[in-house]
Amino acid sequence: MKIAIVKLSALGDIVHSMIVLQFIKKQYPKSEIDWFVEKRFKGILENNPHIDQVQQINLKSAKESNSFSLFWKELRKIRKLGKYDLVIDMQGLIKSALVARMIRSDTTFGFDKDSSRESLATIFYDQKYKIDYANNVIERNLSLAGYALKFSFDKKDILSK
Repeated sequence: MKIAIVKLSALGDIVHSMIVLQFIKKQYPKSEIDWFVEKRFKGILENNPHIDQVQQINLKSAKESNSFSLFWKELRKIRKLGKYDLVIDMQGLIKSALVARMIRSDTTFGFDKDSSRESLATIFYDQKYKIDYANNVIERNLSLAGYALKFSFDKKDILSK
């Protein structure tokens, strides 16, 4: 199974999201996992044994240059990558949802409108997961991954990591 995870930015958010990788690999040891991230955060994910490829994008640079064509070029670059079985957007922003939608896949998963930071992002997902936004971020991300990949976990499992 080939899985794409989208968590583009915010150092702490990326670190909190990485625990999901251990749970995915436990359930699907032969899965291939690629992580889509902003270029400036690529180093956080490099050398993680659970990630097959870190796919870097540079939306921030395109946004800062106020160039729609540069922004669109970055998104189109994603379409040229191989196909994934599924995509999980753990960020819940419009920009991450756009990236998730541009990745060629069978199904794109994300949080529902009440669970996302930007509810408009949900229009880009095929499958939406509802979880209270006030829940612990690690539990939220792991619940979304569990929903997408059909596995469950015990909260004690999180504490033992």
